[in-house]
Amino acid sequence: METREINEAGIKNAVLDTSVLMEAKKGLTTIFSIVEYPKALSYKSDVLWPEKEDFVSAVEIMAKLYAIGKPVPAIDVLIAAMCINRSMELKTKDKHFSDVQSVESSLKVSFLK
Repeated sequence: METREINEAGIKNAVLDTSVLMEAKKGLTTIFSIVEYPKALSYKSDVLWPEKEDFVSAVEIMAKLYAIGKPVPAIDVLIAAMCINRSMELKTKDKHFSDVQSVESSLKVSFLK
C-alpha cells in the first residue's frame, strides 16, 4: 500500500474522502463527506450524489466484506461503490479502504499521509 503526501496534483481528478478534504479544502467529494464535515460547504468543492446503482453495489461489497470477517462503516462502502461505478480514484487517509479493495479490486484508491 503506497502512501503519498497531499498536494495540488495529488487531488485532481479524484474523489476526496473527508480525511483528505479537511486538509485540501477543495476538490471533488461526496455528499457523505459534506454531512460528516459541514464546514466543507464553504470550500470550493463539487459534490457527488449517490444513485440507485451505488446502493446496490454497496450491498454487494458489504456482503463480501462480511464473508471475510472485515465489515467497514457503511458510508465508506457507499463512497467506494460511487468511485467504482464512476471509474474514479479515491484519495483517503483511512486505511480500512484497503479491506474494500481486497474484495473489490476495481476500487482505485490512494492512501495519503
